[in-house]
Amino acid sequence: MKTAMRLAALLAGTSLPLTAFAQEAKNETTLQPIIVTAGKRQAEAADLPASIAVESGPSLVLQKKRRRDDAIAAVPNAQVGAVTAKLYTSFTAIRGVGSSLIESDPSVGVYLDGVGIGNAQAHSGTLLDVDRVEILRGPQGTLYGRNNIAGSVNIISNLPDPERLGGEVGVDFSRFGTLTATAIINAPIGDNGWAVRGALSTSKTDGFLYSTGDGADLGGGKDVHGRVSVAGDITDNLEFLGIVDIERQVLDGEMFGMPEQDFKDGKRGVAIDDPSRIESDLATLSGQLTYTLDNGDKIVSITGFQKSAVEVSGNGFPIGYFGAYDALFQSLGFPNFRYREENPFEGDYRQFSQEIRYVSEDNADFNWVGGVYGEFSRGSRTYGANSTFTGGEATLSTRGDTDTTSLSAFADGTYALNDDWKVFGGLRVGHDRKSFDYDFSANSIAQMLGLTATFAPGYSAKMSETYVTPRIGLQFEPMDGLNLYGGISSGYKSGGFNSGFVGIGDEGPYDAERVISYEVGLKSASLDDRLKVDASLFYIDWRDQQVQGFNALTGATPITNAPRSQSYGGELSVGFDIDEHWTLTAGAGYADATYKAYHNARALNGAGSVDVSGNQQQFVSRFTGNAGIAYQWETGFDDLIGKAGVNYRYRSSYYFDVQNTIRQKGYGLLDAYAGLENERYAAYVFAKNIGDVDYRVVASDLGVGRLVSPGDPVTVGGSFKIKF
Repeated sequence: MKTAMRLAALLAGTSLPLTAFAQEAKNETTLQPIIVTAGKRQAEAADLPASIAVESGPSLVLQKKRRRDDAIAAVPNAQVGAVTAKLYTSFTAIRGVGSSLIESDPSVGVYLDGVGIGNAQAHSGTLLDVDRVEILRGPQGTLYGRNNIAGSVNIISNLPDPERLGGEVGVDFSRFGTLTATAIINAPIGDNGWAVRGALSTSKTDGFLYSTGDGADLGGGKDVHGRVSVAGDITDNLEFLGIVDIERQVLDGEMFGMPEQDFKDGKRGVAIDDPSRIESDLATLSGQLTYTLDNGDKIVSITGFQKSAVEVSGNGFPIGYFGAYDALFQSLGFPNFRYREENPFEGDYRQFSQEIRYVSEDNADFNWVGGVYGEFSRGSRTYGANSTFTGGEATLSTRGDTDTTSLSAFADGTYALNDDWKVFGGLRVGHDRKSFDYDFSANSIAQMLGLTATFAPGYSAKMSETYVTPRIGLQFEPMDGLNLYGGISSGYKSGGFNSGFVGIGDEGPYDAERVISYEVGLKSASLDDRLKVDASLFYIDWRDQQVQGFNALTGATPITNAPRSQSYGGELSVGFDIDEHWTLTAGAGYADATYKAYHNARALNGAGSVDVSGNQQQFVSRFTGNAGIAYQWETGFDDLIGKAGVNYRYRSSYYFDVQNTIRQKGYGLLDAYAGLENERYAAYVFAKNIGDVDYRVVASDLGVGRLVSPGDPVTVGGSFKIKF
């Protein structure tokens, strides 16, 4: 506790001069208060004793952050990516804590209008008609429950407005045949306070890579996303909100990468004859009832149903990548043998959730929320690895089915000890029960070739575990506009079962993950609220991290537990409205995330294990930062407002693998926009990655060479929108 108080004093020292100066400064321009629901009740972000970043819907639109990945990656100490291919093996980390496993539960919770997206493969998607995105750093086990050990992301849509009839239609266009069309409409239903809102977007892109064989585009895709929401008062005390959100994404020419040397040589052509096709579907239905008691307290019920599916077909590997295997089997009498000619995958996930919570009315002394939560899900994944030759085929297939029941009860609140001090804390008690069935099959040719000898034939298993995730801390407000806090929080991520291609000896479960986080921070507002500064320091003790290995000799993908990992660092963010024209923003994050004790990580070459203790967590940069400047002015013509901005984002070097052998050097991306807008129409031009920086977003080694996928090159485009 002494250490926490010293750190709090240090953070306070950075803002005291600014706060003191605020008493002498006056200006009519002020940053508006940011209202969030991260604490499961409406509150100003500045009042919450937690590190939270909020991106508004208008800001996301201006900066052309169309995807959830874009919004998350723009925040210091938050990273997203893919292990092998987009929409297939996604990765998300906050403060160095993350997961790249599609067979396990996520480490970062992503919530769409209050309903959690339980399948990590469905985390990637577009942002459609969004009010704001809230990104909570650090474990959120008390309020959000299991599988939020790194943090939580809340995506809040614009709600129906009974006072407005109108909408907008718009189109965006940019390089590589990229085109996006969007339509939004809001309408009252009668004159009794009900309204409906609809939003639809469709997009397509050709991609910036091509096949050297037939010249076909690679990396292209299509997306269709729609939402309908209805809201109104059933009675004077009872409100209803219903939302249906459906999205379909298709990548037509996806691949698992190009040879690394081709990337270094600046090539954008890939020798591939059967690129992968990846289809991803996500449907979310939710109903929220809010009953307001006579004393102002509220009872809130949120019911959610979700279905997601991912299907992968095709090869996805460059021609000749498995040439050594091909030559071996051809020498044994199998003409035109192609190892893993097809790599199909099918994943299906269904989830039902119900939360009921009691929310106290805001008062000066004690604010609290408590409730119960239940979730029931079934996930099924089928993998294939098919090798072909003239006159025959060797097929391998696995199927894993997981049924999960998760129940919990929670309470969280803040109590004012006096005018300056508050104590906050909470507790969640939950229970997980999982059952799992796994099956492995192969045809007679695969058995004859010896491709099945190292794989487990199948197994069934169950697990049941109770968890407790408390948090506690103190807030101190020594003066108006300065909020200091320090606390301890915890998180729990469910264990699971080895799926995919399971080697003999790897059958069975892996353990749950647990984290304890120690954090101190400050939030200050000065210069008549024109200057806002948030800062935080943290240390995370991470136990039994789930890590997926790969055996290049057998193709097995076992998950094991790293006994102890850790992450420590901090964040600093600044927002400054200089005057009615200029706004500056800046942020920085540092996260030193490492395996503290992991002596038996699986070796890539299948030769036992390696000690990776002290290695940097894969996909995690130690330093991330951003800076932006925006200018707004009145043109004096047709009520048009001019807007222009420049934004820069940087991340330091990181590794793609546990053994820290595949490294991406640090890089920065520069974006800009400019345009005119009034209440009837808007027109903008924009550019992304202005410096045309070369960088990799995917890199892996399956034992026969490195494959990499480059990030998007410089892109320019424009947009036009009509409002009505």
